[in-house]
Amino acid sequence: MAKKIKITRKELLKEPDQFLSSTDKAISFFTENRSAVIGSILGILVIGLSFLGYQNYQKSSTMKFEALYFNMEQIAKESGEKGTNPQSQLEKIRDQIDKGPHRNRASLLLADVYFQNEELEKARSTYQEIINNSSGLNHEMASIGLAYVYEAMEDYKKAIDLFKLAIDSKSNFPLFQVYWSLARCHENNKDTSNALLILREMQIKFSSTAELEKIEKKIKQLST
Repeated sequence: MAKKIKITRKELLKEPDQFLSSTDKAISFFTENRSAVIGSILGILVIGLSFLGYQNYQKSSTMKFEALYFNMEQIAKESGEKGTNPQSQLEKIRDQIDKGPHRNRASLLLADVYFQNEELEKARSTYQEIINNSSGLNHEMASIGLAYVYEAMEDYKKAIDLFKLAIDSKSNFPLFQVYWSLARCHENNKDTSNALLILREMQIKFSSTAELEKIEKKIKQLST
C-alpha cells in the first residue's frame, strides 16, 4: 500500500505565491522597460484617437456633401420651373465637393443640366469624366447620358455602342427607354432592319407592360 505524503502548513507557507511572483515579474519588467511600455501605450492611444477622429471627419464630410447636393437639386428644380439656367450656381457648389462618389453624383446632375440646355460639349466631357472616375449606378447613368449626347450630336454609331453596352451590362437599371433609344438610333442611322430587330426583341421582353401597344405601332410603321 502506497504511503501518503503529508504536507504541513509550515511547508505550504514556504512555497512561493504564484500570484505575487507573477506580479513581481510584471513590475520588474515594467521598471526595466518603462520607456518602451509607456511608448507602446501612448502609440495605441494615438492610433485609437486618430481612428475615431477620422471616422468623425468622414461622417461630417458626408453630411456636408449631402447638404450641398440637396442644395443643387433644389436650385435645378426651381430653375426648371422658372425657365432659367442654373449652370454657374451648380458649378460653384459642385466644386466644393471632394473627389469621390458624392462629387460624381453632383457632376451627374450638372451634366444633365448641360444636356437640357443643349450645352452638348460640356455635357459630353462631364459624363465622360464621371465614367472615368466611378463605378456602379453613377457609371451606368453617365454612360446612358453620354449615349443621349452622342445621339443629339447625330453620332449614332457611338450612341448605339453605348446603349448596347448598357443593355449587355445586365444591371438593374430600367432598360425600356434604353432599348427604345437604341431602336431610334438605328432608324435615324438609316438601318431599319436593326431597328426592327430591337423592337421585336422589345415585344418579347416587355410583353406584359403598358408600352407594348407603342412598340407594335412602331414596328408597323417601320415595316410599311
